[in-house]
Amino acid sequence: MQLCAGRVLARQLVAVRPSNGRLLAHRVSAQQAAKAGDFVSVHYTGTLDDSSVFDTSRKDGRQPLEFQIGGGLVIKGFDTAVTGLAVNEINKVRVTPEDAYGQVNPEYIINIPKAKAPEGLKVDDRVMLSNGLPARVTSLGEQEVTLDLNHELAGKHLTFEVELLTLTAQDSLQKATFGAGCFWGPELAFQRVPGVISTEVGYSQGEVEDPSYEQVCSGSTGHAEVVQVTYDPQQVSFRELLDVFWAKHDPTSLNKQGADTGTQYRAGIYTHSPEQAEEAAKYIDEKRATMPGVKIVTELEPISKYYKAEPYHQQYLSRGGRFSQPQDASKGCSDPIRCYG
Repeated sequence: MQLCAGRVLARQLVAVRPSNGRLLAHRVSAQQAAKAGDFVSVHYTGTLDDSSVFDTSRKDGRQPLEFQIGGGLVIKGFDTAVTGLAVNEINKVRVTPEDAYGQVNPEYIINIPKAKAPEGLKVDDRVMLSNGLPARVTSLGEQEVTLDLNHELAGKHLTFEVELLTLTAQDSLQKATFGAGCFWGPELAFQRVPGVISTEVGYSQGEVEDPSYEQVCSGSTGHAEVVQVTYDPQQVSFRELLDVFWAKHDPTSLNKQGADTGTQYRAGIYTHSPEQAEEAAKYIDEKRATMPGVKIVTELEPISKYYKAEPYHQQYLSRGGRFSQPQDASKGCSDPIRCYG
């Protein structure tokens, strides 16, 4: 396991920050209680047992935290703190390590040859491994560097005071899934779209159950790398998502996007409803009419055998990518996307 040259700041302690500077208007009764699958925005403050604040959204001009309850972007205990709240209600809960960042695991403390580490490291520096996992330097020897992969809050009880600001019910949200080559870049493109609630990357259309990244990369499972988008159709239409997808891939390139080659990098629209399938087919026909004499190879199929990819792939570029340089995922951002970080 090798280190990427460069350093990263400490991970966000609640796992994500809001991706835009505005709140969604909630379309639910003021008394409706938040439940799994709902999209919420909250203000929060997290403290340790000694009353010290380790994270808060209420300072430095930070925006409220936005996330989908149960979507895996915050720790389990934070989901629990929000569940059951109505808009404008406040809850305060103490979360055990098991529902936060787990107990300290000695197996997550590793040694690597000093020759494979970036120069100039110091104790307590944060680094990112080549697989995207963050680590903290705990000691420097003549021949080895010791890294702790445990989260800095592992083993600690955490107390959260949470205020629910807005709530969008799950039944008003929809999903869309696209394959556009390596999933890192397309995911960041969709993260930036106003009305997109959340994104995740995964593997779809294959034959093997719950494949690993290595299996998919071998080309033997039949899966395509995909981005799955949860969106609010009252803010962004499926057609607008198709526009983003079309701009992020070459529809004439079979099993190849950019420098990435293999069936896992094929392009596709994988629909979640007959309505999506009909609209996507019409969209492709419109594009075909503007490209006479050119064969479009982008697939159009109902989604099948979708599996979420490993945690280190999720929001990879906005977390720093290979080179520990986070890219902006804020809504409306038009910065060029560096596909590998």
